Amino acid sequence: MYVASLLPFYVRHIGWLPLFLLVGSISFAQSDNVALDSMGANINRKNWKEAIKWAIKDGEDHPADKYWRYLNAAEFASLDKDTSLALHYTSLVAASDIATNAYFNANFDWLRDDPRWKALMTQIDQAIEQQKQERIRASLPFRKEQKRLLAQADQERAIVANGLSAEQLYQQLRQTRPLRSYSSTERYQYAWLSYKDSLEVPYMIQLPANFDPRKDYPLVVVLHGAVSQQSSFPDVADSTTTTGFFGASFVEQARQSDIIAVFPYGTRQYNWMQPDAGFDLVPKVIRQVKQMYPIADNRVYITGHSNGATGAFSYLMKEPSLFAGFSGINNRPQVRTGGTFLRNGGNRSFHNVATDYDYYFPLEGHRSVTALANQLGMDWSNQEVIGKRDHSYLMFSQDSSVKSVYQQLFANMLAKQRNPFANQLYWECDDVQHGRCDWLEIAGLDTLSTKANWHQSTNVSVRSWRSVEDPSVLLDSSSRAFVFPRRSGAVQASYSNNVFRLTTSHVNLIRLYLSPEMVDFKRPIRVLVNNKTVYSGLVHLDKEYLLTTYQREGDRQAVWANHLVLKVK
Repeated sequence: MYVASLLPFYVRHIGWLPLFLLVGSISFAQSDNVALDSMGANINRKNWKEAIKWAIKDGEDHPADKYWRYLNAAEFASLDKDTSLALHYTSLVAASDIATNAYFNANFDWLRDDPRWKALMTQIDQAIEQQKQERIRASLPFRKEQKRLLAQADQERAIVANGLSAEQLYQQLRQTRPLRSYSSTERYQYAWLSYKDSLEVPYMIQLPANFDPRKDYPLVVVLHGAVSQQSSFPDVADSTTTTGFFGASFVEQARQSDIIAVFPYGTRQYNWMQPDAGFDLVPKVIRQVKQMYPIADNRVYITGHSNGATGAFSYLMKEPSLFAGFSGINNRPQVRTGGTFLRNGGNRSFHNVATDYDYYFPLEGHRSVTALANQLGMDWSNQEVIGKRDHSYLMFSQDSSVKSVYQQLFANMLAKQRNPFANQLYWECDDVQHGRCDWLEIAGLDTLSTKANWHQSTNVSVRSWRSVEDPSVLLDSSSRAFVFPRRSGAVQASYSNNVFRLTTSHVNLIRLYLSPEMVDFKRPIRVLVNNKTVYSGLVHLDKEYLLTTYQREGDRQAVWANHLVLKVK
């Protein structure tokens, strides 16, 4: 049996954003909680008076959830068109400490013109505004500290090349990191990214216990789900709401892993899935964090739940260069803004966690994608959680088996280290905005040219989809895992002993980024494209290029000393 209409459970964890409450859209497996199960059964029968009774009973049995059950009762009374009870329970919510997180959906619309309802909503609006102003005031010291740290970084970058040759600058960047001072090393730090001229993107930074500024730390970026439901950015990414919204298990496991973790917010317009307008948000946040905190450049990871997991997968497919490893829980492995070129994942790794009652992408689909990834020789693992576990189970459950899932996920990621100088790469794209992986960039496409025989799309069929309303119900439908709305270009590339060999398809322009870790700049470099020599000669180690790329990227390991632009004929 599945219980619907449990929005307060989610709002309690999510905080600032409104989620739409649809009867039947939020489901839970039958539990040991008789009152909650009985409430759900009466919701399904639309027996609102009985649902109210069981909501109140559950609130009495679980005082911590009492006001959330009052919110349930208010909605049930509204659905029953009982004005008196709806106003009564709403007044209890309005006077409680959950008022600023409560959401009153369309089921209350018929009460909107009632003066008593308007007075209650005004009371809640005032509480929300008061809380907002308190958070803004509390954020001022964090803004001051961020400004100081970024100014410190600007000063460091301004003098980093003083009096150094190109070779000395390269060694300086690779081997030393300035020691920064911190006025606060408390667990949670709040920060903001100036974005798209007029926007501020808030994000929370979690520092490890016993933070040591002399040590370089791995960085894990956690992405949240429900991006389509976020109409705007919150003012502050404070821990009281961020911890629940991103998932307490992510936060706690990051804390136990002795790493720095970052939790950036997205909106329906600017996020990591679609549209593409916000895809650079996460890389910009990472580069800003690197300016403020000691990050091990070759140990940056990205993960998330639901839309956040799809976002992590999308960075693997479209823009992996910053990252060492990728993972996701309840993922739908599909790029939403173009083709899903699964072979691109061979340049890194992905750890996938799937539950058996997930409507978002079925377990059988994950098995098919995993089999395809393994067939392609990718470092791809799939962990299954069985037991009628739905889309939200791993996000909110606190049992020991869930803890083990997060431990394994973090262990898998943190075992990876980035090698930005791998001597073999494959890259494919249908948009040159996402044409780069490490030292290889597709800078121009020619999709009207003859396609190479080896350049083939990969896909699998996905069956056993589950109902959103009741994921115990299997749907009689199937689909393809990936879509390919545009023609793509692809490059197979390798290098050895100062010689690069590239094989292309549907590509007319390539950039190769060069590092002393890859080539000897004192010897000629030769490049063959489709078995034809397109470049042969010396390339100098360029100090200005080193400095410019470092100041833009902030990366002390993937340091590029020059590049070549190659036309493909």
